[in-house]
Amino acid sequence: MIKDLLTIVCLQLSVAFGSFLPSAPAMTPHTVKPQAFRTREPNLYAPHLYADKIDFLATLENLPGAQKKQSYWELSYQLYFLPEAKYYEALGRFPQGGYNPTPEEFHGKILLTTGHQKKTRLSTPQERTILLTGVDFKRKVPDAQRTKFGVLLTVYSVKIFDAELKTTIYDSGIFLTDAFEDDPRDKKQAIPRKTLYVTFNVTPKGTLNDSQLRPKSIAASR
Repeated sequence: MIKDLLTIVCLQLSVAFGSFLPSAPAMTPHTVKPQAFRTREPNLYAPHLYADKIDFLATLENLPGAQKKQSYWELSYQLYFLPEAKYYEALGRFPQGGYNPTPEEFHGKILLTTGHQKKTRLSTPQERTILLTGVDFKRKVPDAQRTKFGVLLTVYSVKIFDAELKTTIYDSGIFLTDAFEDDPRDKKQAIPRKTLYVTFNVTPKGTLNDSQLRPKSIAASR
């Protein structure tokens, strides 16, 4: 049991994959951020931890050429639910150590929404933010699959042109996170996750950093 848990944790820390933006050149793969480590209660039925609807907020937080009219960014995204059993089945198929799976290797995922947006006004963090509200979640998940450790999967491709740096940046990736989150008032309690975040930062050297943390420049909505 301990060996299995260590294997899962090590694999979560090493999962990565490269570009799937058809028109983009090859890109350097980057690590998928793992779920927080918790003692797992396998297949624990917990429908109360599934939000009826979920929001998606993507932010280009820092961009050297934000004030340049020629700068722009494009984002394609797909949001999925991955049942707990299917998630751990996938981990069991992947080889130990560094591995670059594709979204297609996570079988049994349920599409929640997909979209594409292009932003050409980038002067403020608000103008560099893409917000999608009210995505149906709970009703799309079969009742038997509403277990505590179900997974939300965010798949994205991004293209950014920085007119200050005179460079175009391509990137794509996946993020995995639990369907629930810790209650900020009591870290020992869980509550439904209501927002998925993807936050990008372009450095002065033209490299791109990303995370699924709430952007500092946007006030918490809840």
